[in-house]
Amino acid sequence: MRPVAILDATLLIGDGRTMERGGVLFSDGKITGVGENVQASFLARKIVGQGRFVTPGLIDVGGSVALRFQFGGNAATANAADGFDRYAEDEIRAAWRDGVTTVCIPARTGSGVGGVGAVIRLLPRGQVDEVVLKREVALCAGLGLSGWPGPLSRARQAEDLRRRFHAAREYREAQEDYADSLKEYEEKLAERAKQANSGQGKPGAGGVGPGRGTAEQKDEKAAGKNEKKDELKKPAEPAQDRAAEMLLRVLDGELRLWVEAHDPAEVAALLDLAEELNVALVIEGATGAHLLADRLAGLRVPVVLTAAPTPLAYGPGPERYAVAGDAAELRRAGVQVFFGSGRLTGGAPPPAESVSGDSAAAPRLALRAARAAGAGFDADTALAAMTGSAARLLGVERQIGRLEPGLQADLVVWSGHPLAPGACVERVFIAGREVYHAEGAWPEGDE
Repeated sequence: MRPVAILDATLLIGDGRTMERGGVLFSDGKITGVGENVQASFLARKIVGQGRFVTPGLIDVGGSVALRFQFGGNAATANAADGFDRYAEDEIRAAWRDGVTTVCIPARTGSGVGGVGAVIRLLPRGQVDEVVLKREVALCAGLGLSGWPGPLSRARQAEDLRRRFHAAREYREAQEDYADSLKEYEEKLAERAKQANSGQGKPGAGGVGPGRGTAEQKDEKAAGKNEKKDELKKPAEPAQDRAAEMLLRVLDGELRLWVEAHDPAEVAALLDLAEELNVALVIEGATGAHLLADRLAGLRVPVVLTAAPTPLAYGPGPERYAVAGDAAELRRAGVQVFFGSGRLTGGAPPPAESVSGDSAAAPRLALRAARAAGAGFDADTALAAMTGSAARLLGVERQIGRLEPGLQADLVVWSGHPLAPGACVERVFIAGREVYHAEGAWPEGDE
C-alpha cells in the first residue's frame, strides 16, 4: 500500500497525551512515525489535517456488533469469534461512523456460562486472521439476565455458577488422583517385570528340583492364589470435561471471568464469588455498581458501563440503577471504568432502516463517554478508556490502542474533539486501509 501521512492535526495519542499540530505516518498497515516534525516521503499520500483531531480507533469494550447468536448457558467451550458475521457491512459501517474500529464481543448468554469472548477488528470480508485480533479474552457468563429474576432466582444462579467452579476443582483432583494411581500402577508393573526377569517366583527357582514333596506343591498353589489376589488393575481414566478445563483456566489466572450483571445485588454476589475463588473479574453492564465503588476498588475489579441513564425515575430494565455520574463516582473511588455498547441486536440482524442513521445498531461509544465527561468524568481518562487503557484490559496493547510507531494503523480523523458536541468522524483507517470517508466532509485542496 502507498504510504500515508496525516499532517498538521491535533493528535490524541491514546494514553492521555495530546500533541498539537502533529503528524502520523503509516505504511504497510503499521504506524511508522508520530511527532510534530514528521517527514513524509515524496511518494506518500499526504492529508492535511488542520483543525482536525486524530485518535486511535475506538475500542468498544463489550459490544455486539454483527454478533449473530446467543450462546447456551452451559457451553463454556463456545467462542464469540464464531458468532461474528464478517459480511454484516451495514452494522460495521455504522460502527465506523462512530469511530469504532475494534470490538470486544463477549460470548453472550441469558444466564450461566456462555463461552469465551474475542476481540474483533471491524474489517468487512476480511480474512479470519485479520479480523480476529485475539480469540480468547475472558470466560463469559451472565447473572440475573433471564427475565430480571427476583432475589431467590438470582441467588440460585449465583450458586449454580459457584458450583460449576467447585466441580471444576473436583475434576482436577480426580485427574490428579488418576495420574498418581497410574504412576503407582506403572511402577508395580515395572517391579514385577524385573522380578520375572531375575527368575524369582518361577518353578525350580532357588535350586528346588523335580522331586519336590506334597508340602512344597501346596505352598506353590497358595502362592498362586495370592498372586491372583495381587493382580494389577489399570486405573480407569476420568472422562474428559473440556468445559471444566476452561473454568480451570480462570481459576489458574489464565483467563478473566467476564460477567454481565445489571443490579447492585448481582454485583455484590459476583464480588463475593470472586473473593471466594480468587479469580480476576470484569463486570459488564454494572448498573448500580457505583453503590459498591469502594469494594470494587479494593478487589481491583474493572467495570464496563453499557447502560445509559433513563429519564424516568424508575424503569423495568437495567437502566433503573444507572445515574449520570456513575462513571465519575467509580473513578473517584479508584475503579477502572470502560465503556461498551452492550447488547445491540439481541443476536439477530437489526432492521435495514436501523443502520442508516442514528440507531440502536450503532455503538454510540463517544456519546456515552461524552455524557460521562459532562457528569464529572475526566475527558482524557474517558478517551483512554476507549483506546489505550481498553487495549491493556483486553491484552492487545502491543497491537492497537495508541498512536505509536510499530502499532497497527487503526486510526480515526474527527472534525473536532471526539467528545465535543457536533464532532463527527471524517475518515477511518484500519490496518492502514481507508475503510470509511464521510461524503462531503473533506474540503477540496486538503489532500
